[in-house]
Amino acid sequence: MGIRDKISKLLRRRREHRHAPLIAAGAAEMMQTLATQQRLDEVRALRAKTNPLLAHGYKVFSQNDEDGIIHEICRRLNIGEAGAFLEIGVGDGSENNTLNLLVKGWKGIWLGGEPLAYANLMDRLAFEQRWITRDNVAGIMHNALPRLDIRSLDLMSIDIDGNDWHIAQSVLENGIRPSVMVVEYNGTFDPHTEWVMPYDDDHRWDKSAYFGASLASFHRLLKTYGYFLAACNSTGVNAFFVKEEFRALFPELPDDWHSIFMPANYHPYPYLGHPVTQRLIGALIGK
Repeated sequence: MGIRDKISKLLRRRREHRHAPLIAAGAAEMMQTLATQQRLDEVRALRAKTNPLLAHGYKVFSQNDEDGIIHEICRRLNIGEAGAFLEIGVGDGSENNTLNLLVKGWKGIWLGGEPLAYANLMDRLAFEQRWITRDNVAGIMHNALPRLDIRSLDLMSIDIDGNDWHIAQSVLENGIRPSVMVVEYNGTFDPHTEWVMPYDDDHRWDKSAYFGASLASFHRLLKTYGYFLAACNSTGVNAFFVKEEFRALFPELPDDWHSIFMPANYHPYPYLGHPVTQRLIGALIGK
C-alpha cells in the first residue's frame, strides 16, 4: 500500500468514526510520519551509491537509523555478541547508540551528565554520571574500563551536543583507539568546510547550530589516527569511522569520502511501532 492509499484509509476512518477529533489528530500524526518515511526512502535511494551503508539503517533504540548501520559495520568486523562499547552522552538510557548492543549481549560503559531512568543495572553495564571535559575524559575511561575487564573497545560513541570534537581528540591522544568511532557532527556545514566549536567547559546546547564540529574537521582528526569514514546516517547527525585495517571489508565505499556526507535533516525519525517505554528498557537492562 502506497503512502496516498494509507492516507486515504486514515481519512475514511476519520469520517466514519464517532471519535472524529481523536482520529483526526492521529491521522495527522500518521500522515506526517508516512511523509517523513517516504522522504527518507527517497534519500536512501538517491544516495545508494555514494553512501551505501544507508541501506542497512534502522531504528531500535537509537535516535534515528544508527542501530542498523552499527549492526552492519560490526557484522563485517565479525565482533558478534562479545563486543565492548563506551558511550559518552547517553541521555536517560532509553535512547542512544549502544543500548541495542547491550541488549544483544555486549558489555560497556555509559558516561553522561544526567541520571538514568532505572535504579538497577546489569553486570555487563557500568554507568557513571559525570560532566565530561577534555581534561577528565581519558582518566575516567581508564578507570572505568577495568571495572568490566574491558581491555580494548570495539565501539565508542560521542554525542554531547558541544565539545564532541575536543573530547574525541583527547581520547585519541591518550591512546584509546576503538575499532569503530561514532561521532555526532554538525551537518550545517558542507563536507568541504572545516569548523570546530571553540572549547567551553560549561557549554550547554541552546538548540541552535552552534555546536560540535563539521564532518570535514572530524575527518581530518580521525584520519590522522588511522580511521576512514564508512557512513553518515540519513538525518545527517552521526558519522561512522572505522580503523583503516578493516577497509577491505567495505569495498563498495566511494573513493571520495566527501560523497558520503549527509546534510542536516533533523526531522523526527519515523517510527511506526509501539512506543518503547521505560518499563521495557528497565526489564531489558535490569538485574
